[in-house]
Amino acid sequence: MPGTYDQGEDLTRYWEAVLQNDTRAYAHIHGHLHPVLFRYALAMLNDEDLAEDAVQEVFIRIWYRKKETGPLRNVRAFFFTALRRQALNQLRGVRSMQILHTEEPDIEFSPEDIMIAAEQQTEQQLKLSQYLNQLPKRQKEVIYLRFYEELTYPEIAEIMKVNYQSVINLAHKAIAQLRNLMGQVPLWWLFFRVMT
Repeated sequence: MPGTYDQGEDLTRYWEAVLQNDTRAYAHIHGHLHPVLFRYALAMLNDEDLAEDAVQEVFIRIWYRKKETGPLRNVRAFFFTALRRQALNQLRGVRSMQILHTEEPDIEFSPEDIMIAAEQQTEQQLKLSQYLNQLPKRQKEVIYLRFYEELTYPEIAEIMKVNYQSVINLAHKAIAQLRNLMGQVPLWWLFFRVMT
């Protein structure tokens, strides 16, 4: 029915069909989630090929393990969690070859990630991307998931495997640090302009 679309309920219905081996339902989930999962993987891995590999690996693995997974209450969060785990494993593999190790993805914000229409805001856009990149890794990830992927705080907590209050604390610390760095630039500018 128009006006009553609920993305979460829609994905849950498709997942229920997937549990009955419905490949068209899985193709619908793939088509719906692939773009946002790819953006998240690209932000973590900073390599298009690695990001695409991570996303496809997640979709393949989930398809073959669907019966063990069973019913899901939040399909989108489940896929984000699986992708985060896969990307971290890929980062560990890449960095172990470089004799490096990481526990957290280091998301790099670029000026293009912050969609600002007005030309006169280019300088603020560049400053903002620099300020975002100064945040600690976990704070950057919370900001990315909340304001760029529009996930809820409970979904972020589930994806990052931390409690809800930790996500809130990370978000508040990130916003406070951005406020200090940005000085007179109002933070609403960041959060209301992100998705425009």
